[in-house]
Amino acid sequence: MREITTVGVIGLGTMGAGIVEVFARGGLQVVGIETTQELADRGRAILQASTDRAVAKGRLDEATQGEILGRVTIATDLTALADADLVVEAVPEVMSLKHEVFGRLDEIVAEDAVLASNTSSLSITQIAAGTKHPERVVGLHFFNPAPVLKLVEVITTLRSDQGLVDAVVALSERLGKRPIVVGDRAGFVANYLLFGYFVSALRMLEEGHVSREDLDTAVRVGAGLPMGPCTLMDLVGLDVCHHIGDVIYQHSRSRMHAPSAMLERMVTSGLLGRKSGRGFYTYARPGSGQVVEDEQTPAPVEPSGLSAVGVIGSGEIADDLVSRLEEGGYAVTRVADPGETQELSALSGVGLVIEARATPEPEEDEDGELWVEGRDDVWEALAGVVGEDTVLTTVNDDAAVAIGALSGRPQKAAVLRMHAPTGNGQVVEIGRSSATDDASVALLRELVSRIGAEPVVCRDRAGLVVDALLMPHLGDAVRMLDEGYASVEDIDTALQHGLGYPVGPFAMIDQIGADEVLSVLEELRATPGSLPQESVEPSPLLVEHVLLDRPFTRSA
Repeated sequence: MREITTVGVIGLGTMGAGIVEVFARGGLQVVGIETTQELADRGRAILQASTDRAVAKGRLDEATQGEILGRVTIATDLTALADADLVVEAVPEVMSLKHEVFGRLDEIVAEDAVLASNTSSLSITQIAAGTKHPERVVGLHFFNPAPVLKLVEVITTLRSDQGLVDAVVALSERLGKRPIVVGDRAGFVANYLLFGYFVSALRMLEEGHVSREDLDTAVRVGAGLPMGPCTLMDLVGLDVCHHIGDVIYQHSRSRMHAPSAMLERMVTSGLLGRKSGRGFYTYARPGSGQVVEDEQTPAPVEPSGLSAVGVIGSGEIADDLVSRLEEGGYAVTRVADPGETQELSALSGVGLVIEARATPEPEEDEDGELWVEGRDDVWEALAGVVGEDTVLTTVNDDAAVAIGALSGRPQKAAVLRMHAPTGNGQVVEIGRSSATDDASVALLRELVSRIGAEPVVCRDRAGLVVDALLMPHLGDAVRMLDEGYASVEDIDTALQHGLGYPVGPFAMIDQIGADEVLSVLEELRATPGSLPQESVEPSPLLVEHVLLDRPFTRSA
């Protein structure tokens, strides 16, 4: 394998220009290729603007910027790549176009030069099959923005030369990247996992389970990811998402990756995200990241006038609630252990009741069967004590529809699910039934904000939003590991350094607890809904780790 000192990059859009910058920053000579002088000039301008921003932020000095730009030559003829040791193709995701490019490279570069594709989803095997030397073809998938994100997926085929693969990995590490080596499978690691989660999020949105803003808040704050799915898809481009999703589905035929009809309609209508100025959100102008109000923007929540809140229960959760409600300016009446109706009479003047009793320990009956004391008694009793407009809710497992049925006031019943804080804050989900009125929801939104959390409103279904998206996503990572496609370290590296997750999925599972992940998946599996069964089917490997109380990561 020859030493890699000169690199060619074909296609100088945002992605290709970023890859040029990565190689030039790493001290290599780079030849960038575009089809016309106009596109070549645009590619040079993208490179100039990116390095200018780095200088303005103090990440580069002007002398170093000059050295980087001085290593780059831009041309419009592929023959300029004759001396390249490695050529990276970054043209549009059209297989016929890639075959054309690689076929021409066969006649231009040396036989021991490496040919790589930056495809995010197309088959490397199929790309390589159209060349004279398929053993020298690999995938080299950078993530956007390439100068910032560390991940590089190195994709091999059954014909890939191992020495060549080792050289590409060594080069990636020299560039300061975090390479992982995986086989040729649609979506590879990061996109395969990401797009399974995208499909689930799109189903929630299309079915009216949650609004776009609350969906994004649930994922960004509740799960701690860098941004929500609507914001991320708008950034990537809805046409790109549609294409990658289709490619993965064509290979997997899994309902987890089934194309979204809503996404297809949006792309057909020209709603492509930031690039067109409108996608899930509306932007100040095409190419802008500034979100502006549109017909879907929620109106500000009007003050409800709620001043008095009741809390039922004792223990750590109830103590925390009382403290936060008082800090939020509410007068709190607490009933620690409601045994008789008269004890609840203290709540007669409150506008909201939150049931927060500690979950009773299972007891054993005379036949040796375990049972848990019911909690239904309180709702009917409350209905005879509080006013007709008092909102009834719980932080426990009761359903909003059950509270409404037992109390006889379904329009005033909802549930609250408090999630552990993440690096982005804390989410409290507000689950409503079809009968819950908007005034009750608005009151709960205001309350959640006043106790220092982010409200997310959704229909009261298993997993609500945070767990219904996050737990199948984590379960899919375990399934990928169980299939032998990638290691724990590689999967965690892919999502942390390619998608910006605060930690990888296996580190996340160890933080949450594999038993909790399994419990939620089993709840989702037992509750018919819009999520495909295969996405909520726990992997046998997850069950093993729960039964053996065995962590996935070495650091756990």
